[in-house]
Amino acid sequence: MDAGLDTTPRTEYPAAGLQPRADTQAAEFVRKYPEYDGRGVVVAVLDTGIDAGAKGLQTTSTGQRKVVDYVDCTGAGDVGLQDVEATDNTVRGASGRTLRLNAAWTNPTGVWRVGSKRLYDLVPADVRARMVAERDGRFSKRAAAVRDAARAGSGEESEARAAAAAALEAAYADGGGVVDCVVFHDGSQWRAALDTDGSGDLTQAEALGAYKRTGDVGLLSRRQLFYYTLNFYDEGRTLSIVTCAGSHGTHVAGIVAAWHADDAAACGVAPGAQLVSLTIGDHRAGSMETGTGLARAAAAIVEHGARVANMSYGEPSATPNAGQWVQAVAQEVVRRHGCAFVASAGNEGPALTTLGAPGGTTSGIISVGAYVGLEQMAAEYGMYARVRDGVFTWSSRGPTADGARGVDVYAPGSAVTSFPAYTRERRHLSNGTSMSAPSLSGVLALLASAWLRELPDARLTPHRLRAAVTRTAKPISDAHGAGLVQTDAAWQFLKAQAARAAEDVAYSVRVDDTRGMRGIYLRNAEDSARVRFFKVAVTPVFPTAADARLEDDADGSRGQQESQAQFDFEQRVLLVARAPWLAVPESLYVGSAGAPFSVRVDATQLEPGRLHTASIDAYDSRNVDRGPIFSVPVTVTKPLDVGAAAAADLGTLSFGPADIVRRFIAVPRGATSVEIVVRTPNTLPQDAAPALFYVHCVQLVPDTRFKRHHVRQRIDLGHKSYGAEGGASEQKHVVTLAVVGGATLEVCLAQFWSQLDRHDLHVRMSFAGLVPVAGAGAELADAGALEPGLVLHAAHAVVRADFAAPMRAEHGIKPAATLNALRRALRPHTSRVAPLQGERDTCLATGQAMYALDLEYRLDTWADSTEVRLRLPAVDTQIYEAWAEDFALSVFDANKRRLATQIGYTDKITLRLRGDYLVRVRIRHRRAKDLDALKDVPLLAEFKLPTPVTVATKFDLASVFTTTVANPGAYRGEFVPRGGRFAVFFDVLGAKLPTDAKPGDVLCGSLSLNGRSSNLALELVVPPAKIEQPKTEQPKTEQTKAEQSEKAPSKSDVDQLEEALRKVRLDHIAKTTDAAVRTRLIDELLASSSTDEQRAEVLHAQLNALDPARESALPWADPARLGEPAARTAVAVADQLIALTRAPALTARLFEKSAQSAAEKEQKKHADGARTQLIAALTTKCRALSQLARDDATSEESAELVDHDDEGLEPVASRYEQAAQELRQWGDAAAPAALMALVPLQIAQKQYGRALQPVLAWLGKAPLTAANAAQRAAMADLRDVLLEKLEWTAWSDYFREMAPITHPADYEML
Repeated sequence: MDAGLDTTPRTEYPAAGLQPRADTQAAEFVRKYPEYDGRGVVVAVLDTGIDAGAKGLQTTSTGQRKVVDYVDCTGAGDVGLQDVEATDNTVRGASGRTLRLNAAWTNPTGVWRVGSKRLYDLVPADVRARMVAERDGRFSKRAAAVRDAARAGSGEESEARAAAAAALEAAYADGGGVVDCVVFHDGSQWRAALDTDGSGDLTQAEALGAYKRTGDVGLLSRRQLFYYTLNFYDEGRTLSIVTCAGSHGTHVAGIVAAWHADDAAACGVAPGAQLVSLTIGDHRAGSMETGTGLARAAAAIVEHGARVANMSYGEPSATPNAGQWVQAVAQEVVRRHGCAFVASAGNEGPALTTLGAPGGTTSGIISVGAYVGLEQMAAEYGMYARVRDGVFTWSSRGPTADGARGVDVYAPGSAVTSFPAYTRERRHLSNGTSMSAPSLSGVLALLASAWLRELPDARLTPHRLRAAVTRTAKPISDAHGAGLVQTDAAWQFLKAQAARAAEDVAYSVRVDDTRGMRGIYLRNAEDSARVRFFKVAVTPVFPTAADARLEDDADGSRGQQESQAQFDFEQRVLLVARAPWLAVPESLYVGSAGAPFSVRVDATQLEPGRLHTASIDAYDSRNVDRGPIFSVPVTVTKPLDVGAAAAADLGTLSFGPADIVRRFIAVPRGATSVEIVVRTPNTLPQDAAPALFYVHCVQLVPDTRFKRHHVRQRIDLGHKSYGAEGGASEQKHVVTLAVVGGATLEVCLAQFWSQLDRHDLHVRMSFAGLVPVAGAGAELADAGALEPGLVLHAAHAVVRADFAAPMRAEHGIKPAATLNALRRALRPHTSRVAPLQGERDTCLATGQAMYALDLEYRLDTWADSTEVRLRLPAVDTQIYEAWAEDFALSVFDANKRRLATQIGYTDKITLRLRGDYLVRVRIRHRRAKDLDALKDVPLLAEFKLPTPVTVATKFDLASVFTTTVANPGAYRGEFVPRGGRFAVFFDVLGAKLPTDAKPGDVLCGSLSLNGRSSNLALELVVPPAKIEQPKTEQPKTEQTKAEQSEKAPSKSDVDQLEEALRKVRLDHIAKTTDAAVRTRLIDELLASSSTDEQRAEVLHAQLNALDPARESALPWADPARLGEPAARTAVAVADQLIALTRAPALTARLFEKSAQSAAEKEQKKHADGARTQLIAALTTKCRALSQLARDDATSEESAELVDHDDEGLEPVASRYEQAAQELRQWGDAAAPAALMALVPLQIAQKQYGRALQPVLAWLGKAPLTAANAAQRAAMADLRDVLLEKLEWTAWSDYFREMAPITHPADYEML
């Protein structure tokens, strides 16, 4: 050991870095002003919910309740309730269980309400996984006992039992059970008790009230430490069970305001602040935020008087600063109700314009990027050496697509803080801008707390707070000038500017000749190729008061104050351009209506390929020291021209920790792909640390999310690549990306912030492109996720499409057209627009009810395990930019079970069984007439094809049809020169389209042309159905002449009428409920029947009337139908029908494979009918005899068949066995009707396993359709009977518990 090496450990942990507050001055601020620690401030946390059991989130520094309310804004925890009567202190729960009530509960009204909720719909994925593992382990022991007992015997029955047990285990899927809820009013408030263990015993249960009023908290699972709280809505008609949709929200809340009395270093930024937990992550959508959740959260912010709102959520947005919800937040939450709204910028960096919505893209919302400081490195990341502080590599960067700065300020983007109890972690390390936003929210809570203490009578607007934290931020490495928040400096700014009313005025900046952009953003080559002139319009935005609305301002005084403030407003502005290539006027007078000014931008001399940023800053001429009152960001990404080679060599680039190199490339028009090759030179010292790099490429297309055209790959350098003599062997990484010609491509390379030592990269890129230009029967379109697209019209039989190589020569042209999905448009079969009745569903701006368009679509699948994606392009794949408040769809099976819910975005769903499905869609919006336009909107269902369809391609038309035509000079695809063109002929006529494809359906896939050019989206429109041509009349042979001579003569009109009347009378036998009428019809029809076939028809109709549920009900299901004397009548009729049909049915067997002539085919048709009638007769006979053979025909089922005489006939039980044997010979013994007819015999013979096997097999593969619903229910009943007989209580209990999950009473609410 080195004698000079100090091996003594530090005496204390660098705990200050666990909750980093030093770099932002927050810790020093609280030490300096201990009473300004957030007291008096409520912070709303819009997230996955705050765990009620988390450490540090129980009380504030002053002992107040930390969380003032828990609100599930999504509705995922809603339980619809219905009134029930109590008997002997019990009620029947919504699940069907009997619930025993606590006698100590006070219910003066006597009204009890019940509802139920699937347990797994209330818990996040990690809790569910643990619950499933525990429940599976517990159940597997019971199932193993059944399996072992089944295997213990020998013989066919034992083998059948073992097979049945194995089949049950193979089909097992834990459903989690259902939580029954009982709700009542105790005279002062609503209360509810939850049957969390499924026992039905609530005699010792506590009934909880609404948390906001009572502070009541319950445990949904004791073993999992999973807590819940309650809310009640709609006068007690809706119970809301509030649970966490994930751990994220608890961690965020801990950063904002955790309070640990015994551990000051672990406290949040504002430990004195209170919180309101607003869950916007929906359990049903994998904790994705929803429009409904966001809208209700905005209303809850106002209701709870939150001064600060934190939202560490977001998604990429196609259009910045647009959409129903973001406008409502800016106008109502921020401007009218004075809440400072903070949101995370996103974690999609380091490339530019990668901000998420709402944080980085919305005016009025403060966007926060992620900073990493030295104290975080020491406490959180286990680094043996530190690097410089700065921005986390992955933090999203501005500007926005419309030129705004994007990131307003930075705050620490990591913390070790509170975590939900159910995770079994007291504290947890997380990083992301999700952590930087609550750090800033905590700072704002400190500033608001200080303001309320020192300036209680002064107005504190969100704009003041925003200005304070942005203008005083410490500069860091941000290209657009955003800095690290400094708490004390911001407080000094607030105090210095407290008397100036102008500090409450924000400014809207619009660049009028660029689609109203909020900044100047010159990104593409044509933007910077010449001097540009812009007119910028600046408009002051005045705060307003919640009580200044006309309906709230009775005497007009508040409106007068606001009007006077606008009348008195003026600003004499001084303008400064922060770059020599900008020119602006020196001054500008701005009144309350705003003012325009001109800007000259000369980017022609700027270095190509690089980022150039500047700003136009505006100062109040009377308060210049305050800093700019508004700024206009200017961003120029002048792209590098790749020239005729369509390639660029960026050379060798050198990196250190956190270094970022950006290059901007002008993508040639006609390019469809780029290949970027990154090489590491063989110069790395062997003792150099390995490094992680990001290669991030982004193109921007108007009104399109940046993630549509981006790739971000991580590459490792140095790992496992050291050479034998030192250094490292060269590494090569290839990044490919589909590109859009004409749009600038940013190629951003970054050494990850924590990676040590310096590294060199050599970067070269080349573009390729084959593009469609035209063709007969083909249309150019953006057909899907790939672009551009090609649409083929199959009606053309052979479709020609022309392609060009506009940019460079291309080699190895080998077209391959593959279609792997079928898209079908479905029209709604019901649609309705109506106002929503719930108290939570009112428009924040108007106070009026929101409207909902409810649509229902029928979705039929033709195969098991069908993968389908459902889309409503008018409203889906949008959240923040959406014109409607919300879009949600749920898929239900024929049992009303919800299989999937998708909100905002849609994704693939796998439907396990063939069947009929119902898709319910809800679109919410503030105006009914806007929804009326969508009442007949088609739903697009895109099915994955089990076998892809290949469309053959040729380079010349003749080759599509024949190989007999030689064309030595035909193009063969070896090479196409730059600017050259070639044609491809698609043999659509020869493509084997799916049998389920219908006219108007669209087959979707892709077209590959060569290995370098990106695939093109390909669609094929299914043509009109083929018209069956009449058969060509063949010359008559002696045999056909003889056959025709044997045909019966054509029937007269009178005969045809008599035949039709006879059919009506036959049908009426089963329809009439008048026994006398039925008897008369049967007698008359039998009397008029001249053939055995006619008599069999009558008897078959009579049998159907006697046993109408033959195909769909167990024999004992309706004793009135097959009890005495109906069963005897049924046996007698069946015997007559059997006698008439046995011989003709035998003919059907003879002709199964040999029917050739028309006469034989006609004879077989009649014989098949007789066979069907015979099977029906045997089935009913078995069912009737099984009833007669039992001791008590009114009981459900019996283990014994009594072999008694029946009026001199052969004993009943013996006749049943004979009929059963014959039924097995003629019919399908595995068919439901046969199984239900034979089961009493098998029960009597104790052949439970042999009976259960085919029942399970049928239930496992039966399609889920409305048509077979009764049959499925009967077979499930039969399964349950057999399980009871086998005494397999594990499986009986399982199916009983699953019943309310698999067969709910009604559809779940959306």
